[in-house]
Amino acid sequence: MARAFSVAALAIAEGGANAVGAVRFTCAEAELEVELVRVAGYAEGFALGAVAAPVRFGVPYTAIRGLFRRGKALCVALDPSACSPHNCFVLARFEGDLPGVPGVTSPAAMEAMESAYRARLNARMASWIAPAPLGVLAAALSPDYLASGPLGTASLACLVALATWLALRFVARLATWGGPPSDRLRDALVAEMSSRMGFASERLAASSPGSPAAPVFAPRPTPLGERPGREQRRGVEEGIDALPLRARVLVPAALAVIGIVATMAFVQRFAAPRDQPPAERQAARGVGQVTRGATAALLAGEVRERAEPSFPHCLCDRADSPLWRAGVPILSLLGSTGPDDGAGVIAPILRQERADDDAESEAGAGQGDAAGEPGDAGVDAGRDGGATRPARGRYDFELAVVNNSGAPVSDFRVLLTFARRDRRGERAGITERGLFWEGALGPGRAVKWHVEAPGTEVKIEPGVTGMLDGETGVASPDAFFQLTRARYRVVRIHAAMMLAWLRDPRARDALVSLLPAAPAEEAMLGRIRRATADVIPCSAAVVEGRLRACLFNGGVNPVRGVALREVAAGEGSAPRSWPVAATLPVHEGVEVTLPLEGSAAPEELEVVPQDR
Repeated sequence: MARAFSVAALAIAEGGANAVGAVRFTCAEAELEVELVRVAGYAEGFALGAVAAPVRFGVPYTAIRGLFRRGKALCVALDPSACSPHNCFVLARFEGDLPGVPGVTSPAAMEAMESAYRARLNARMASWIAPAPLGVLAAALSPDYLASGPLGTASLACLVALATWLALRFVARLATWGGPPSDRLRDALVAEMSSRMGFASERLAASSPGSPAAPVFAPRPTPLGERPGREQRRGVEEGIDALPLRARVLVPAALAVIGIVATMAFVQRFAAPRDQPPAERQAARGVGQVTRGATAALLAGEVRERAEPSFPHCLCDRADSPLWRAGVPILSLLGSTGPDDGAGVIAPILRQERADDDAESEAGAGQGDAAGEPGDAGVDAGRDGGATRPARGRYDFELAVVNNSGAPVSDFRVLLTFARRDRRGERAGITERGLFWEGALGPGRAVKWHVEAPGTEVKIEPGVTGMLDGETGVASPDAFFQLTRARYRVVRIHAAMMLAWLRDPRARDALVSLLPAAPAEEAMLGRIRRATADVIPCSAAVVEGRLRACLFNGGVNPVRGVALREVAAGEGSAPRSWPVAATLPVHEGVEVTLPLEGSAAPEELEVVPQDR
């Protein structure tokens, strides 16, 4: 008795199939057994209702009305009188994975088939649901330089939706085809069913030399559910199916992209508004006057270019400023008395005490603090002739630490040493406070402590020292821009300074948000404002008694008629100024060498118009 041959397959919604899902075909001795594991009815390309319960039935081999291949799929048609309603199958992804026992389907294969059925169903469902929302989302989030205007936005949405639909359909086809092992099982099922029907397969005929040629199961039946009078349409469908899968996916996408680009180019070429020449104004002025005006402008520009001396070109990374002349530390320590204090000054709170008429006063006047009692530098006379002890003080402030580097700083410490001076000027009453941050402080992040201690002077020593360089890197401008919304004003001012150091255009917005400035903050904010100007000086140095500097124009228009001016160090001092007879091109700099009055180099420079 011949051995039964069993193969699991995935019934897909193609052609005239009326069932989709996981099925199993078993070639028994007398009949073909069909087991519907998870099958749903299928009509006009849409699965109706839920999947059915597993059911098994058998049909004689004489009830097989069609058995042929369509691409990688196998089409099987059964006599409706022998089984109904599921009698037309388009099979793909064949499974039979028991090693060493070909033709026997294991439970694991059936589970894999059910998973493939669900994956294909989800991919097909997503191909109809996901494209439209993704296209609209992509069009809404796209920048203006990528797609602008109603036509460009709609074209981008359609293109993204089409690409999403093609990608999901491609995923559904990948979930349907099982690869070369599936093709071998498909061919084995065809050979087994052909032999059971009385037809010898080509493989069996080739394996029996000398035997008479058996009839080949070559004639291709009419496709399942084929309607009469559709031969021409069937030929077109077969031609499309004959194309490779990659061609069927890429050709429509390429045609869609070409159509969108051609439409946008046509609209931009013929539908964009054009600037019409002012014909009436030219007619009123006359052609001769217009020609003379243009000629005069050209000659004036040529004369001006010839009159200007030639300067070497240069570049500036950032402006020369006392804010970062000594470099930018990895950790910046910022002190303040409260959230609204931006001066960054840590000062003690002082108080005066009267000396008592006791032995302590006499001992203090003679030998200082023998027992370690706090004293200060001297004794002041009071209004009534009595002696006053040196001022005592205490500290009460907020200390913020900002990580300026591009790498996290982990488990760092900050040591604060408080002290005061006795009558001999020596440090006394030393108090130490240790601050510890556990974990990692990310780039551009800040942490704050509240500190209280007695004393009139303080020394702050961070556990991490050093300046920013190429190895440590610097935090991103976005991180510092986030700090501009910090609660403490001193941290916001530091963030604006770092944005100016990085030449980020958002530094101006951060500076405006800090206005109005307190008197103690005006110097700091003024330096930040000068560092964010369009035209900045850099690389200033005194060479052989002359001032050499690079003037860089970071604006969008050429600049001419400027002067290099010294920023006055104090009120009443007259700043020095040097006119510059050069045109500063856009995003370029020129190196100037100017006479220096006196040997002292300016502490800070700025570029201003000559009339200021």
